[in-house]
Amino acid sequence: MKDIKPPPKPSTNTGKGKLIQDVKAGKSLDFDKAGMIGFLKSLNPLQFASEAIAQITHYKIQIKNLETEQVRIQEEAKIRHKQIDSALKAGLQLLEERRRALEMALEVVAKDLENTHLEKQNILECISNLVKNISDTNLSIEEKQMSNTLLPELTGLLKTLGEQSTVKLDLIAQNTQKALEAMPNSDRILTFSED
Repeated sequence: MKDIKPPPKPSTNTGKGKLIQDVKAGKSLDFDKAGMIGFLKSLNPLQFASEAIAQITHYKIQIKNLETEQVRIQEEAKIRHKQIDSALKAGLQLLEERRRALEMALEVVAKDLENTHLEKQNILECISNLVKNISDTNLSIEEKQMSNTLLPELTGLLKTLGEQSTVKLDLIAQNTQKALEAMPNSDRILTFSED
């Protein structure tokens, strides 16, 4: 019968071990990008803890910086609000003073116009009485002549008062327009500029 196992072949390298050519090249050790120092650091068990503590400390510093910035912004907002409130008060006070001044000026003008109107009414009433006197048959000729001589003077006075009223109204209109132009615009009242 034949042997199941064939006899070993004679080998020329018996007892000497494997040949170098039979050894497969092993995988090279991959160190991280830091090289040998990174490899040694990775062997340190406290390295992870120290990096975690450094990260936590960095985040806490960032949080503290953000809190400080938030407080600064809040304080700046308070200052701005006070500035706006002060500017608003000053603007409203200025407008109130201007309003009072215009009201007083208009009151004076209204009184003056009212007085002029009353004078005109009195003169018109006198003219009406003079016309009645001239046409009254019970009055003497001398009284009628006196009424006739006063009539042109009163009509001239009435005309003068009308012209003066017109001039006063023109002046009032011009002064009111100038006062309105001198008033600050509402958009400029709340500015912080010194224009």
